[in-house]
Amino acid sequence: MPNKVSSVQSVDRAFSILEEMARNGGEIGLTELATALDLPVPTVHRSMQTLVNLGYAKRNGARKYTLGASLLYLGEAASRGMASWAKPSLLALANVCGETVNLAALEGDRIVYIAQSPSKHNMRMFTEAGRRVLPHACGVGKAILASISEARGKEIISHTGMPKYTETTHTTWKSLSKDLEVIKSRGYAIDEGEQEVGVRCISAALIGVASPTAISISGPATRVTDAFITKYSPLLLEYASELAQEFAVG
Repeated sequence: MPNKVSSVQSVDRAFSILEEMARNGGEIGLTELATALDLPVPTVHRSMQTLVNLGYAKRNGARKYTLGASLLYLGEAASRGMASWAKPSLLALANVCGETVNLAALEGDRIVYIAQSPSKHNMRMFTEAGRRVLPHACGVGKAILASISEARGKEIISHTGMPKYTETTHTTWKSLSKDLEVIKSRGYAIDEGEQEVGVRCISAALIGVASPTAISISGPATRVTDAFITKYSPLLLEYASELAQEFAVG
């Protein structure tokens, strides 16, 4: 009969491997992985073989390991669960502020929109659930980057790069890191049309949630004014805190 402690260690090791792969953009060599986890190569190799057999990892032509398709099913199921749980809060916040409210999470090195409660205005945000964007150029992405370690943030940006979408997009780590420091101090991020011209967004991270997640309010810059941000940012932080507690309990 398997030893209970070794079984727990095996599960812990498997998840450590998957998380390290995700931090490296979903692809990593065996030796590099063993070094990062401070484990013997043969130990990591045995765990990787199990993950490959289960479809959670695969070996590519470059003799590296990548995340496997089986994780997509788990990720989609988790996202649906979070979306269902958060929907009432998103709707309540949207009804109060009158603008589109989104929930998004970090998956690998991309931001994925999980759920949305749209504005009732004719001119509104149409970011659909499932859309993937780079973290440096959106409110939810910057809020999440500000909530994780600087080392992890730099690692993510090194994989994604910082393409320029508009005149206000951050294109250097120096510029982005200054913004992240302000976000940490203020508690929420502001997207000044960095992803799309004319769109403004405020976003706050859900602190303490296992998967880095953030909530945002988005709309045309003509409506999401400085006065709007001053009025609704405390409410945004309140909802972010409440959702974080709910997800943590779950």
